[in-house]
Amino acid sequence: MHRTTTLVALAASGLFTTAATAQATFVFSNSGQVLGNSLSTSVALGDLDGDGDLDAMVANDADFPNTVWTNDGTGNFSPGQALGNGWSTSVALGDFDKDGDLDAIIANRGDLGEPNTVWTNDGNGIFTNSAQALGNSRSESVALGDLDGDGDLDAMVANVLQPNTVWTNDGTGTFTNSGQALGNSFSNSVALGDLDGDGDLDAMVGNQSQPNTVWTNDGNGIFTNSGQALGNSSSFSVALGDLDGDGDLDAMVANHGEPNTVWTNNGNGNFSPGQAFENSDSYSVALGDFDEDGDLDAMVANNGQPNTVWTNDGTGIFTNSGQALGNRRSESVALGDLDGDGDLDAMVGNNNEPNTVWIKATRGLCVAGDRNGDGIYDETDVRLGMADFGITAGTPGDMDGDGDADEADWVLLGDELGICQGDVNGDGIVNAADLGIVIGVWGNCP
Repeated sequence: MHRTTTLVALAASGLFTTAATAQATFVFSNSGQVLGNSLSTSVALGDLDGDGDLDAMVANDADFPNTVWTNDGTGNFSPGQALGNGWSTSVALGDFDKDGDLDAIIANRGDLGEPNTVWTNDGNGIFTNSAQALGNSRSESVALGDLDGDGDLDAMVANVLQPNTVWTNDGTGTFTNSGQALGNSFSNSVALGDLDGDGDLDAMVGNQSQPNTVWTNDGNGIFTNSGQALGNSSSFSVALGDLDGDGDLDAMVANHGEPNTVWTNNGNGNFSPGQAFENSDSYSVALGDFDEDGDLDAMVANNGQPNTVWTNDGTGIFTNSGQALGNRRSESVALGDLDGDGDLDAMVGNNNEPNTVWIKATRGLCVAGDRNGDGIYDETDVRLGMADFGITAGTPGDMDGDGDADEADWVLLGDELGICQGDVNGDGIVNAADLGIVIGVWGNCP
């Protein structure tokens, strides 16, 4: 009787929506893999060897070579090729030479004699240094995109106390400095996206102890400072995505020693500060839909504190999920389906400690009314659900004695419970959706 009263009250209040609503919780678990023991600064994911799963390239600092890690398809990684001599700060993957595989550009400490480098892939995950030396700055971040609208991938590089630079690709993977000098800040991160809605790629640059900046593209790869000064924190990472569901690109910025910040876009590339959350030493942020509700959540990599997962309510308001992932000096996080199960996992690059792989598991994924837990709401569930009312004579749930438990029986059951002919959702039709709602309200999602 208590269940019936609760059901009727909820139905009357209009809180019911649909029986097909899926509810899920998720948790990230450490896979237990120990991937290297270098000073890792950046992680990029992509299918490097052409076998259909996501591999990883990790950029390492000091004298540690950069490393390719190959995935067996289940999220288990093995070390592959060692690239370069270290002093690397960022890596980005893309098909520079248009041969169908992923190449790499690596940002290095040019001030220590390591220019930025381009590595071409033979399609099997074996990389060759193209011998290009892209600048001699202390570079901290590199981002790829078609900046000049010619159909190939160009690069923007964020530098420390020297202007940021744009490198244009001739379509064969050969890069030329465009000659642009963008700012003169201590830049730690750059992210590319169409910020002003004009169809080309603009840039947001995260700076240390100086305001972050927005650079608009004229479509030909020529950038102009928008004049916006976004905050004044020590920003180490910028990630772009539609955080508030209004169709344009917003930004989340990870800050060092200050709260991380959401910046909302008005659609024209003008940003306003939104939520400020967490007050850790954050070095990296990545966006993805972890809880599968259609909006972008966030994972933040922190220094000397657990990495954190933040869920989005769909309007750009984030809540800490309560998960504390490790307790290392993490400098980079990258998201992708590492184990082939269709959801987002994470690889975290750590400084002077092994890199880690975090596998996401979904708990409590439940189609309302799915009594037997097979992921489908069908006649079997109807029978099981009706049997819960104590109707066990003959076929469970067979109220009219015709040998079947079907929607006609649910109508009769609704009469008995005082629910208007079983039409719980008020759509004027009595069908399986109504019973699914009843069962879902009972909390049958595990």
